Formats: sequence, structure tokens, C-alpha cells
Amino acid sequence: MGLNVSVYRNSEFGEYDCTNGGISSTNNCLNVVNCDGPFDPKDDRPAVMIVDDRPCGSPYPKLVPAVFDEITETWERAKGWFMFGGNYGGTSDSRFEFNILPIHDRTEA
Repeated sequence: MGLNVSVYRNSEFGEYDCTNGGISSTNNCLNVVNCDGPFDPKDDRPAVMIVDDRPCGSPYPKLVPAVFDEITETWERAKGWFMFGGNYGGTSDSRFEFNILPIHDRTEA
């Protein structure tokens, strides 16, 4: 069970997708699976996780795509290298300790 967050995009870009096809390019809602909440991920609200990579020793929380591991029955960070694609995720729900976080869902081949 997770918490739903809204996807925020810059309207100046119109139909231009800075995520290069990332999950936040077409979905208006994401499900944060490592945050307490009453919702499950669905096709129209894919799973993401809050991660903190701490570059240069300082906290840097962000949202990244998540996948369910059938063997361990746990959610884990999706494989691959993801970078910031220009969109943010956030909610006013008090269970979400951040107001808004960058969504790192852009990949390049």
C-alpha cells in the first residue's frame, strides 16, 4: 500500500516531453510505495519510491520508478540509470513528509 502523489509539469513545454518517455510524461498520478497510504499502484498510477542518494554528502530525496520483486515480495528501485526529466511529484497529505520532490524517470539509450 502506498500514497498517491500528483505529477506537476511545466505547461510552457506543451507536448514536448523532457522525460524522454518516462512514467511522469503521460501519468498525472504516481503511487509512492515506500510511504504509508491506503492505495495500491495501478496502470494509471505507476509505482515510484523515495530514494536518497546523498551526492556530495548532503540529502537529496527524489522519486524514482519502482518494480515489485516476485521472489522477495518487496518493492525495489527499477534497474537502470534515471535522471531528472523536469517533472515533480507532490501531495498535501501529511503522511508525505515532503511538499514536492523531483521525479527521476528520464533514461537515454
